[in-house]
Amino acid sequence: MPDLEVTIFNQKLKLSYQANEKQRLIDAVEILNKNWNKYSDLYGKVSDFKIIALISLELQDSIVDIQVLKNQINKSNTKVEKLKNEIGVKSLELKENIGTIKKYELEFNKNNNEIIKYENILKELYEELLEIKNKLLKKTHE
Repeated sequence: MPDLEVTIFNQKLKLSYQANEKQRLIDAVEILNKNWNKYSDLYGKVSDFKIIALISLELQDSIVDIQVLKNQINKSNTKVEKLKNEIGVKSLELKENIGTIKKYELEFNKNNNEIIKYENILKELYEELLEIKNKLLKKTHE
């Protein structure tokens, strides 16, 4: 494992790391040093241990906040999955309803065509009856 020489809290350290973790280590050291510099007004007033304790508390609080957010995200993801499932069920129901509507529409069109046929037959019968009536009236008047 390679070594990296870093400065943390104004102390030089030699840290071993795995090759794929180098950037994460550098980023973590930068965060710690930024937090150290944030408390620079306390240098000489309190012990370095107290400053480190404050930084640790702040970082621990951040970790707790991240865990809370992670739990909220997990709950949200669970709700999203539940909604996806509900949408899937509703989608299937809708497809079934559309299929039923199409079936009724075909039945309606078939019945409508039958009605039109019967109307045409009735119209022809009516015309024939009118013709017979006119012939009968004509014969009775003769």
